[in-house]
Amino acid sequence: MRLGRWLILLLAFWLWIGASAQAGEDPAALKAQIEALKKQMMEMQAQMQAQIEALQKKLEQVQAKGVAPKEVAKEANPVFSKKSTEWLIYGKIKTDLQYDTAKFNKYNDFVGSVANRLTNPDYKNDSTNFNPRDTRFGFWAAHKEGNWLVKGRFEIDFYGDNNGNNLIPRMRLAYANITNVSTKTSVLIGQDWIPIARLNPSTIDFGILTAAGNLWWRVPQVTVRQKAFDNVEVLVSLMKHRRTSTASEDRMPWVLGRIAYTGGILGAGNMVALGAGYRHASYGTNNSDNFDRYLVVGEWKFAFLDKKLIFKGEAWWGKGIGRNFLRYDLDVARDGSAAEAYGGWADLTWKFAPRWSATIGAGFDNPNNGDMPSAAAMNDRQFTQNTQYYANVWYQLTKPLKLGFEIIHIETERYDYTDTGNRFQFSMQYVF
Repeated sequence: MRLGRWLILLLAFWLWIGASAQAGEDPAALKAQIEALKKQMMEMQAQMQAQIEALQKKLEQVQAKGVAPKEVAKEANPVFSKKSTEWLIYGKIKTDLQYDTAKFNKYNDFVGSVANRLTNPDYKNDSTNFNPRDTRFGFWAAHKEGNWLVKGRFEIDFYGDNNGNNLIPRMRLAYANITNVSTKTSVLIGQDWIPIARLNPSTIDFGILTAAGNLWWRVPQVTVRQKAFDNVEVLVSLMKHRRTSTASEDRMPWVLGRIAYTGGILGAGNMVALGAGYRHASYGTNNSDNFDRYLVVGEWKFAFLDKKLIFKGEAWWGKGIGRNFLRYDLDVARDGSAAEAYGGWADLTWKFAPRWSATIGAGFDNPNNGDMPSAAAMNDRQFTQNTQYYANVWYQLTKPLKLGFEIIHIETERYDYTDTGNRFQFSMQYVF
């Protein structure tokens, strides 16, 4: 606004100089020029004010949209645009206040399994935690040229290594996605969520059923997707964690495939999918003792009562499913072969009021008992079965700010005994 006023005054000055040169010393001519100049200034001010009000209204509309954490405002207007490239900045600020009735595995900011009583005599110790680490920041960029649409995404949070309160940002996502809009073919290269088992439970806890039936992680990959018949999507993918040691002979990536059917005879927004994967590899750092790994997973999501009731979940079976699916130390059997396991999860979310929603659900991970080490040799991430039950409620205080409360009950079986623990969590989340 100040810049506009200075421009008007500068223009008025130059017009006044021109008018003086033309009118000479004639008072009547000078007076006429001044009146004309005043009229021009008023018209220019009115035009600038109209433009400012229009821009302000557009800004308010963009700010009012908010940003969904997982969908990242796919329909939101860009905050910056240059020619055919558009940008969208998004993020959230979240703080979790937690009370635990037992010790969980080493990822104490989110729950997994209860600590092993044989190696942790104080496994029943209770504690509190004030955790702001699930705060994140990211941006989208998109560029369209002819039939090609290129999208890029980068996202960080604060779940990396830390020392005291020095929380180091961690790269969550970093990829480019190239789509041919005429053939409906896309290629994604970079780090994204795993391409199969794409659904996540509606927990408030950051762990989203880690070690309790939900296969998830964010892994570097090359994924090709093809849409067909408006309702079907087929993908193939190569996926593997980055190399952490040059001594490793771990070579072959996971080869994955998935077919999903959305909408159509199922109804708008409903989905079923079937995914599978294969890998011939070992996690050994200095040997070539590879073995076959398998995975089959089914996914579903259904909405009822005008999308006020949502039922979703996953079920899977596999052998040698390890760190690429966040199942550390659960993939290798005691004889060195691939460890077998099955599991899954399901939850039901009810949007029972304009500002309220509630979810109940459960998940479990059940390795083959014969593949697991003895109870005394198990670390805190190993078990013969781990089950989580959860219930939560969210209240939308304002459009970008909501408050949540969750109760999680965990039962971790290790052969002849079961360790249990509870987490009570209050969270505040501001999304922008």
